[in-house]
Amino acid sequence: MTGGVIEADVIRTRPAPSCLLCGREGRILYQGVRDRNLFVPGSWSFRVCGDCDFAWLDPHPIPEDAALAYGGRYYTHARHLEPVSLGRNPLMRALRGAILSARYGYTALRPKIPLANALGCLLYAIPAAHRRATFGRLRAIPPYRPHGRLLEIGCGDGDYLLPMRELGWEIHGIEPDPQAAERAARATGATIWPGTIESAQIPEQSFDAVVALHSIEHVYDPRLFLSRAAGFLRPGGFLYVITPNFQGLARRLFHQDWLALDAPRHLNLLTPTSVRAICESCGLLRVRRIRTLTRRARREREHVYAVRRTGDFHSDFQPNPAQRLALALFSLLEKIGNPLFQWGEEIELIAERRVV
Repeated sequence: MTGGVIEADVIRTRPAPSCLLCGREGRILYQGVRDRNLFVPGSWSFRVCGDCDFAWLDPHPIPEDAALAYGGRYYTHARHLEPVSLGRNPLMRALRGAILSARYGYTALRPKIPLANALGCLLYAIPAAHRRATFGRLRAIPPYRPHGRLLEIGCGDGDYLLPMRELGWEIHGIEPDPQAAERAARATGATIWPGTIESAQIPEQSFDAVVALHSIEHVYDPRLFLSRAAGFLRPGGFLYVITPNFQGLARRLFHQDWLALDAPRHLNLLTPTSVRAICESCGLLRVRRIRTLTRRARREREHVYAVRRTGDFHSDFQPNPAQRLALALFSLLEKIGNPLFQWGEEIELIAERRVV
């Protein structure tokens, strides 16, 4: 050990015993956690602060070695992106336009048919139609802004940016992996800043929308993350964040076999309570909605079966009939309990920058 830095197999680490939010020493909840996703060497612990409803990795990789946790194999950096369009089929284009116009303000896409807004509101209430119209992004679609500028933090290969370009946004991204940043720029035509949100040289109040899809859990300081994200927004600008829910039913039931622990890549894990507290401490944000989502319930349980059977979260494991029944029951239980207990797999934050 040299200067507080510990050699842990390949990745050098630094102890992180104290809660970032309040400074108190956290309680060790999980110990000896191994990476069964990308199989990065090392053994990790997670601490939790009951006062702040906040969990974090201890020890955590030093910043200089953080890239070693990914090894160029992270799932958002290795996909082949397919072209995106609003729809060549006139009917599909009209239905998509009706929903996006009625619910998200994209009036230029409104079909020239009677009662288009009423039709859009009706279709919006149908989950499959809503998902199809928004390219699977649902409420991550920002409300329309003329000549709007959008920034995605942790854009990976640009999968989210492509449909936003089709909707008329001027698209930009931040991506720490230089190869992924290059691929995203090439695939989407976006301006991509290689690096992190902390290092990106972006002027304040430059964007109408900032989106972070499973990025905040990868940073050392979620307070700084949200503060910087809010600072990039113009007054009234839209902020959308998705992150794993440490309070969720899957984590409570499956513990170290919960995929979203994802040591050593996930440095912090939040709850709805801690997300709200961080937003309020930032001072720039007005929270519009914090809720938990159950859309990944079945998939999370499938990962648990796979890792317990094979030691690999992503093994090709086919559940038997009894396990398929258990998958359905778990999904049902999570959906029933979510409105009351916030049991969903993910936290969804929708906020806007305050207008002073």
